Amino acid sequence: MLFNSYVFLLLFLPTTWILYRMACNTRYANFPVIILVAASVIFYSYWNPKFSSLIGLSIAINFCLGRVIMYNFKNNHVARYSMYFGVSLNLFLIGYFKYANFFMYNLTTVFGWSWTARDIFLPLGISFFTFQQIAYLVDCYKGLAGQYKLIHYALFVIFFPQLIAGPIVRYDQIMPQFTKTKTFELSYKHLVLGLSLFSLGLVKKLFIADTFALWVTAVFDIASSLSFFEAWGGALCYTFQIYFDFSGYSDMAIGLGWLFNIDLPINFDSPYKSTSISEFWRRWHISLSTFLRDYLYIPLGGNRKGGIRRYSNLMVTMLLGGLWHGASWNFVLWGGLHGLYLWVNHGFRRVFQSDVHSPLSKILGWGSTFFAVVIAWVLFRAPSLSRATEILWGMMGKNGFVLPPHWVPFAALQERLEDMGIKLIFKQDWTFSGPRKDHLFVLLVLAMSIVISLCFKNSYQYVVSNSRSFNYIVCAILLVVSLLFINKPSEFLYFQF
Repeated sequence: MLFNSYVFLLLFLPTTWILYRMACNTRYANFPVIILVAASVIFYSYWNPKFSSLIGLSIAINFCLGRVIMYNFKNNHVARYSMYFGVSLNLFLIGYFKYANFFMYNLTTVFGWSWTARDIFLPLGISFFTFQQIAYLVDCYKGLAGQYKLIHYALFVIFFPQLIAGPIVRYDQIMPQFTKTKTFELSYKHLVLGLSLFSLGLVKKLFIADTFALWVTAVFDIASSLSFFEAWGGALCYTFQIYFDFSGYSDMAIGLGWLFNIDLPINFDSPYKSTSISEFWRRWHISLSTFLRDYLYIPLGGNRKGGIRRYSNLMVTMLLGGLWHGASWNFVLWGGLHGLYLWVNHGFRRVFQSDVHSPLSKILGWGSTFFAVVIAWVLFRAPSLSRATEILWGMMGKNGFVLPPHWVPFAALQERLEDMGIKLIFKQDWTFSGPRKDHLFVLLVLAMSIVISLCFKNSYQYVVSNSRSFNYIVCAILLVVSLLFINKPSEFLYFQF
């Protein structure tokens, strides 16, 4: 079930909220939690009912293992091996459904074996709820988790706003909220804030991210022999498509949580404002970055065992972070490229430590960071390594500088540019001529996206800091307009991970 669909907006969400409020007014303390668990099961089963049993079994096994670990906390031997078993079981689950065909394909390629790919369906959200439960087991072993009922643990895992595409919530961030009396009280402030933030996220998805989707498909999946401007246009379109798609989902998830008085952690904090690649990863997919840091990078040794181990730990963490996104060498190389970026980032800061906070350094830092992120997104989005290579060559000008016909701003400078060695070619079948006809519309939307992402507060900051009635009215109007423009709802990009 998609957040941007009529069945969710007009049926599932209002019905769930009304039943939840009715349950909150009963004398049974766990009844509201039961309603949310039941609604979340329906939400997940709407996509594919057979996988609801898989996530249910996963919840039951991890809950029991968590209890075993906590009951044997003083017996470190039993607790440790129970934790190892639980983590291994979760990794096997995600490994089979998500990576079995990928690993077998590569093994058969290397050793020349004969093997046919299996038809394995990927359960929606498995990367998120598996990592979430791994973190829970580790926290149980560290003595950081308290004892809660199975129904509370089930809601911790399956709560529908964050189930499919995060954030990857931690035990201490959300579980205690399920037993607080304040959670079940009607809060008009949370209701208004939640609807406002949800509406802004919906606008991002419908009117910006989905608009870019047409051009991204044209460049990455259809066009050939891309010129400099076409390749860069496609790369920038995807750069902002994934930005507004993922930030839109993150806003909607937090907004939905507020409707039920549950605070989900911020997962997206204006990452394109970053002036370094390390800052980018503190702002982009915050819950994943935190998980990789706390449960992989630090256990590997972090930066405590010398420079060589620090850099190797960074690379291993980023390679596995890339692989987490999907069973493809593109994702692995994307993670490795970001690992290299982090190497350069830390090395630069070590050499030029005194100059990194100057205004010029910040401007240069932002420009180099944004450029590096755009280049990496090409690997992330391209359907194959060969296709990524073609697009990157186009971005380097290998196929020339082709422009759409009658592009007056550049045509007027044609002679001067040709004197500089840059030969412009104007052709009728330009890549972006199909979806929108008006080529300047591409530049207009891109310019608007740049301004929004760099010059304004993000939507979370806007909603929280602007408590005027006028702003809420604007958000309500945006929500109504969005409902009118929903045609064929598209999945969020992070659903595929």
